[in-house]
Amino acid sequence: MKDNVMKTALAAAVMSAAGSASAGEYLSGDFHNHTTCSDGSTNVEVLTEKSLSYLDWFIHVGHSGSGERDCRISDFRYLNRDGAFNRGLWTNTVGQGPEVLADGSFNPDFPTTSENIKGDLNTSTLRDGNTVQRMWRWQSLQEHNLPSIVTARDLPGNEDKEAFLGLEWVVPGHEHASNAISNGAYAEDPNAEAIAQFEYCFARNSDDTSQGGGQGWTCELTDEGNETIKTLFAGRAEEGVADYNSTLVGGINIDDAGEHVKSTAGILWMQENFPGESLAVQAHVERQGAFIEGFNEGFNVEHMRDWNTVAPDIAFGFESEPGHQAQPNRGSYNAGRPSSGLYTFNGVGCYAGAEAAMPGKDFDGKDLTPADFAEGGRFPEVDDDEPVEKVTLCRPGVRTMWDAMLSEGRKFWYFASSDWHSRGSFGPLDFESNNDFWPGEYQEQFTYIKDYSDDPAKGIVDSLRSGNSFAVQGQLINQHFFFEACSGSRCATMGETLKVKKGDRVRVKLRVKDPKGKNNSPYFFNNPALLQVGIEEPINRPSLRHIDFITGRVSEPFTPADPEYFNPLAPETTKIAATYTYYARENTGGRIVANYSFRAKKDSYIRARGTNIPAGTPNVRDMDGNPLRDDAVDSIPCEDPACPPHINGILDQDVEAWAILNFTSNPIFIDVKGRSSERYSKR
Repeated sequence: MKDNVMKTALAAAVMSAAGSASAGEYLSGDFHNHTTCSDGSTNVEVLTEKSLSYLDWFIHVGHSGSGERDCRISDFRYLNRDGAFNRGLWTNTVGQGPEVLADGSFNPDFPTTSENIKGDLNTSTLRDGNTVQRMWRWQSLQEHNLPSIVTARDLPGNEDKEAFLGLEWVVPGHEHASNAISNGAYAEDPNAEAIAQFEYCFARNSDDTSQGGGQGWTCELTDEGNETIKTLFAGRAEEGVADYNSTLVGGINIDDAGEHVKSTAGILWMQENFPGESLAVQAHVERQGAFIEGFNEGFNVEHMRDWNTVAPDIAFGFESEPGHQAQPNRGSYNAGRPSSGLYTFNGVGCYAGAEAAMPGKDFDGKDLTPADFAEGGRFPEVDDDEPVEKVTLCRPGVRTMWDAMLSEGRKFWYFASSDWHSRGSFGPLDFESNNDFWPGEYQEQFTYIKDYSDDPAKGIVDSLRSGNSFAVQGQLINQHFFFEACSGSRCATMGETLKVKKGDRVRVKLRVKDPKGKNNSPYFFNNPALLQVGIEEPINRPSLRHIDFITGRVSEPFTPADPEYFNPLAPETTKIAATYTYYARENTGGRIVANYSFRAKKDSYIRARGTNIPAGTPNVRDMDGNPLRDDAVDSIPCEDPACPPHINGILDQDVEAWAILNFTSNPIFIDVKGRSSERYSKR
């Protein structure tokens, strides 16, 4: 019985419906960013308005839990070099919470807050020693965040733009995920009740048991859903009780330290209560390294498989292209955490940009030891007091963890985001940054929007779920994107499946537009990375130079009873199938086409990636065009007199981000009919 339940769940994960190629357009958006609701520098209305100046759609998220900062106030100096703590506080005491002005003084005309803070008492001690009551995030979602978004999206000039509310979930057992529930976002009386209840039920950093301040919220799964969780975790050595419903007290479980079980139950709760309206995309998945029980940090491949198995319409992808691209260590990935792969690979985490070994092991399967991290060891960049099981080694290549998921036929997509907080040492209105870019300023997630209809928020969630999307850095290409596989008169695009017969000819066509003129970069000197190979090109006028088609075989999805369920390395059949190089954009008018064809033999998929950096560029790309670890970029000098002083003469921070650009497509699946006996051949 349990085996049948698991097979049914896995089949649903693999066969989950993809998007349609009907009429529509690619529109740009962002779903991971922060405001003064948590640790950002701008309020919700300001960030929404600024983001929509770059983007077509916008989902604002902020950390779950609670906070003392009034989300309606911006403090442009927060987290900046002249930062002062935001004194706009949620409080029951009239007279506290004035707005901080640019000169550091308080605005005497700003209305003080007198909020009815709901839920269990939760306090915070400020830097000046004062203690104030914090507001639970579910309350600020319901009562303050969404109204600010509605105000911004209704401003003149935003008539064709869309915005709604999400949540950066602090995940039980792990780090973070970008979530949203579209329900209520565009109702006649817009409301955030659905995402607020989810936050109350499943935020790791919350111990509120008030049932939503008396709203009667409880957090149980259906009996069928609870059986699904019990079956998935039967016999597994995961921390937490597999019988999720049995852990609820007063309708909630707040004892969730290290509980991957609870996080999986949260995903299934969204599937049961808001199917077709919800998303849960694991955020900056490599940043905190491998998962260790009780650490509440990393994600391993089995955790991605778990979520996608129980809720394929909700957990349909990950953010392996993180924000924080202007930090000295792109994405805030570094060996000190240690992040999986230790650093990013041309701005992409190793789970989609490189090849990952098993946590705590090398690529030969041998256990790592503390001696490997000591001076003179194999990996001295890792602190020698780090637990060896937390370290995931990565190397350049295409047998990525993402490809391992795709090789099971899972509809699991690649996403990018800004993770906007601030510009670090600079103010939000400065052009330099050593932390973040505004949403849409640097990274854009293009999704194919078919029909907003009466519910634009659901239309955006549908488009993200479809897989018909691609990510772009630094305006390397624009929205005029076409990627299709055809056989005879049948065609499919990203996220879809092309059904063919064995031996049929499959024709693949990629058509992109490399826009002429300047991108959003404020810098104009020649790109230091390209100068290494004798190319003089202004950093703000990038050209697409290299495209790869990557293919892989598709086999049966694994179950937790199979050791391969825990293997992050894709099959050896994963490869670069074709490479295209371009040297003279002026001869193409910016229009670039790549064609590839093959005979269909076994179930497979094909995806595309591109960059402005040629294969074999020192410190950036290997001879096959695979990205190298980004700490190597520190060896590239920036010697032009116009190089900004904050990068200290090397290719670093925001200049590094503008110099090394990528685009990444989602895959097209090829389903070969007429060979059922070999369809699920093992790797």
